[in-house]
Amino acid sequence: ASLSFDIIIPPSDKSDTYNDCIIKGDNNTLEIATWNIEHFPKSDITPTEVQSIISYSEYDVWGVQEIEGMGDLKAITNLDSKYSVVLDNDIISGINRNYHLAFVYRNDQLELLEKEILPFSSSPFPRRPLMCKFKRKKDNSTFYIINMHLKAFGDEESEDRRREAARVLKEFIDNKHDNDKVFVVGDYNDVIHPFKESEFQIILNDTLNYKFSDMQLATSDNPREDFSYPGRRWLSHIDHILITNEIFSSFIVAKTLTLDSCSNSYDNDVSDHRPVVAIFN
Repeated sequence: ASLSFDIIIPPSDKSDTYNDCIIKGDNNTLEIATWNIEHFPKSDITPTEVQSIISYSEYDVWGVQEIEGMGDLKAITNLDSKYSVVLDNDIISGINRNYHLAFVYRNDQLELLEKEILPFSSSPFPRRPLMCKFKRKKDNSTFYIINMHLKAFGDEESEDRRREAARVLKEFIDNKHDNDKVFVVGDYNDVIHPFKESEFQIILNDTLNYKFSDMQLATSDNPREDFSYPGRRWLSHIDHILITNEIFSSFIVAKTLTLDSCSNSYDNDVSDHRPVVAIFN
């Protein structure tokens, strides 16, 4: 007989480093957040800080990108049992190599109904998007949420690949989820304002069916506070939460969490991106 051993990751101690920079969630609203946690975990203290930020927020869903240490992300369930984790690699082993996509969600508020890796080509989608269907326990309503991390850089080929991603994504939602509530979160690696500089014009043009909930952040007069990428190279707003028209009337507000205001070591210890959260009724 062969023996098998489960690796038990002990719960981390909680950290309150970033609490003052977090807008707390509320059980009466639906909070959807997106966060590129650069090369997670990029330092020894990253897991503790990230787990503590997510737990303290009490948000319903976090879509996270650049997950390299999958066990470190899953360990949040030891710290806070009301959170569960869905990783792309648990659906298709080896998918997205070392840059994994995941959802961390409130299991006391939401029930996971479906999970899927979308079968898109690697040219527009170098990381295959992760899609989940959830049911809200408070009213049994359902929604889909897609997590993606698109091609970086501003060269012509990269821009073309993001433009194609926008076309494929819109076609998929239009054809497969025309009457569903759909959120699309992630690191788009692209601006949505000014319009002429965006590779997502095909979506921006369809104002009847699509809206970027974070557009008020993208057009802010205070980009140092409101943009999601404070930037070693350039200040920009490239992390977005797209919603379909079935959700328009539920939208309340979107905010960027300026976690770097709470610690000078945020960039070194946690990420070069800030989380963006959108709140809905």
